[in-house]
Amino acid sequence: MSVRTILVSACLLCITSQAIVQGDETKTTPAARPVSIGEKVPDFSLTLLDGKTWKLSELRKQKRYGKDGVVVLTFWCSFCHSCRHVEKPLDELAKRYKGKALVLAIDASAGETIEDIVAFKKRKKLSLPIGLDPDGKSVDIFGARTTTTTMVIDGRGVLRYFGQFGHGDESLAEDALKTVLAGGTVRVDHTRQRG
Repeated sequence: MSVRTILVSACLLCITSQAIVQGDETKTTPAARPVSIGEKVPDFSLTLLDGKTWKLSELRKQKRYGKDGVVVLTFWCSFCHSCRHVEKPLDELAKRYKGKALVLAIDASAGETIEDIVAFKKRKKLSLPIGLDPDGKSVDIFGARTTTTTMVIDGRGVLRYFGQFGHGDESLAEDALKTVLAGGTVRVDHTRQRG
């Protein structure tokens, strides 16, 4: 039986490696290498707050999120202090790019429930879509270590930006998104993670 434990402590995503448990013996398998800038992002599933589970590839094809399949993903959770600094600008970004790109928060925290997140979202007056990934597959795919880590994926499913949502006056994720939508090359395509 495969077991995965995700601990979120002080806004740090701590992922234990997958373990295969057989009787009293536990064998650990190494995690796969995270996707790099310029590589195609492997597909993974998310459960949206309406309870429906979608693959990222399916969400990218939804016309309501934009015709080009461009996606901005930010790791987020309802109990993370640093997420409070990002969630309003992320929500505003989702509103500005509605119909042009999918802007989505991913909650990969163990123990969060759809009901808790719906209540939190209502309290904070957030409108952006939020997807749950309690098994943490998305964390492994991107090699994310902290909440608020943001990725921009182009219409072909290729990772074009990875790092901070923003830094000071710099709108790193939005700058990358604008460039991707314009068909250009992202100038700053990677920053260190900071949650």
